[in-house]
Amino acid sequence: MAHINTTPPGPAPNDPAEVRQPDPAERRTALAVLLTGRPTPDDPAIDHFVEFTQQQGMSLEGLWAAYKDQVTVSAILIIPSAGRAAVVFISPLITHRQAHDAVELLKTAIRAQNPGEMCLIQSLLDLTQRHECDALIQSGFSRLASLVYMRWACSSPQRPSQRGSNIGNNTSKNESISENHEPIEIDGRPLTTLGWHEDHFQAFANAIQTSYEDTLDCPGLVGIRRIEDIIAGHKAVGRFDPGLWSAFYLDDQPVGVLLLNPLVDRAELELVYLGITPRFRSKGLATRLMHHAAALAAERNYSGIHLAVDEQNTPAVRLYRGLNYRATGRKVAMIYALSQSDL
Repeated sequence: MAHINTTPPGPAPNDPAEVRQPDPAERRTALAVLLTGRPTPDDPAIDHFVEFTQQQGMSLEGLWAAYKDQVTVSAILIIPSAGRAAVVFISPLITHRQAHDAVELLKTAIRAQNPGEMCLIQSLLDLTQRHECDALIQSGFSRLASLVYMRWACSSPQRPSQRGSNIGNNTSKNESISENHEPIEIDGRPLTTLGWHEDHFQAFANAIQTSYEDTLDCPGLVGIRRIEDIIAGHKAVGRFDPGLWSAFYLDDQPVGVLLLNPLVDRAELELVYLGITPRFRSKGLATRLMHHAAALAAERNYSGIHLAVDEQNTPAVRLYRGLNYRATGRKVAMIYALSQSDL
């Protein structure tokens, strides 16, 4: 399990860099350094980035920069997300000096956050971003996981049936989202499948939390956020569609949970979360749930499913590869827990 540093980092002595949020006249230069590492405010990449953030409803209020001799030397952007979480982006770091400046920049920005509003900061780095990774670690971040991004291509998408097309935002609290498919069984007994509804919140919460027991999927995240925050964060991935969320029960016992959300920019799905309760693992249930996900993608005319998996989660990686998911990239996930006192 990753070690989580929850103590706010202290200031480093004798650091010549001035760390602060840029004023409006300095913002474009800070954004240029964030995106390219160069203080070139006329770079067209800035306009594209600003347009993108506006389209995504992302705020630039979390922009911070380090200055030395009135020159912007490094920058970071902290973007809040649902579930009291945030993502931090860091400017390219080439030298050890830049990395040192970035450490102080990160420490100062972290101290400015309110733990009551934000309890987790995450960062995703390319494998080549070694200076950036070192700067994050020196700032109190922990390495969570090496993530493998994978995609499955739907070979036979079909138009949703009339009945299936009604499954979605109109799903009632008593309907099963899998009513058009073969029932999912375990040990010869059919599972009850609950579609998302606010009245089913506790059922989903129980299924998710139970699936965290002895998990191999980013175990360093367990216990950092409340279940309300976790579910809010899952809803915020892509476009939330309640008809693609399901919790599976055997009698009154949670068995597993499958959460899928449509991507914003293409007709594909993202596997937001797949979890199985410990006592029901190693029974082939994960494979059946992934077949269920593929059936949902096909009937709704989605062309594929994307996911990210902890590289150390060997059973999950083996599962996805066996289902013809192909690796599309890798990232290093870093996390910082601001506080656990209000959990």
